[in-house]
Amino acid sequence: MTSTPMHADVWVIEQNLAILFRQKDQRWIEEQRLSYSEFSGSAIALSSFSLPDTLVYLNVFQNNIADSLWTELHWAGIAEDPQRIIETPATAFHQQVLTELRSMGKSIQVISSQKSEQFNRAIQMALLNKHEFNHLKNFLNSRKSGTGQFLGSLHLYMTLWVKPTGYYQAVRGVAAACVLGTFLLMSWHANQQQLKYEKANLQQFKTSLVAQPRNAKAAPFEDWLEQIRKFGRGERANLLSLKMSWDEQGEILTTANLARDRKRVPKGCTLNNPTQTHCSTEPTNR
Repeated sequence: MTSTPMHADVWVIEQNLAILFRQKDQRWIEEQRLSYSEFSGSAIALSSFSLPDTLVYLNVFQNNIADSLWTELHWAGIAEDPQRIIETPATAFHQQVLTELRSMGKSIQVISSQKSEQFNRAIQMALLNKHEFNHLKNFLNSRKSGTGQFLGSLHLYMTLWVKPTGYYQAVRGVAAACVLGTFLLMSWHANQQQLKYEKANLQQFKTSLVAQPRNAKAAPFEDWLEQIRKFGRGERANLLSLKMSWDEQGEILTTANLARDRKRVPKGCTLNNPTQTHCSTEPTNR
């Protein structure tokens, strides 16, 4: 609902009554209550309607007064939490109010509210025939499922797209063409860049396979094996684990974890602690 001006006269028509509300201390207070027959066409109504901020609401929440129906029309609105349809029959009294007050130069907002003073938070209602009302119920039911919500939204978007004609449709066509053109250009550019990077990476990989560093030397694996055997074999074995690596200069670096404390280690090894040693095996000129 739109905000209501602070100093506005607000008339709520309901149950054959016309109720005037004015705001005091940020609350809407009932100022006057008249029968609708007294209100319609009266000096009070004409004087209030002459003010630009005056608002008029027709509250159709309930209708306990015996009255004939307005053909087969219904008032319907959609409430939230949970989403549901609020409905009430349209009566001849509603038709009378709309006709008479519009002839007095005032537009009327139709609402449904249990309390008349809550007009600014009420559900807005629309006048529907039987076919339109059934269509609204089916649409709302379909919205409760994920598939129905998607199809309903898609149908709504397609309707909004197709319905406008002339200038607006042309503008939308140009916008769609621009978006499509931008997408195609970006896709082409991305493909070109991907091919460029793939070629560069492939060339770099080939170069790394055939390239041989200068002064590269073979790792002395036989000398390293002999060095490791000095930690003991068979029943005298004293190795728990090994971690080794070598570089382009042929040096092999080894970290050995021992099962028992050791004070002496093979040549090229140093103790980090009694159960761990660090060894280096360098290539020899053979």
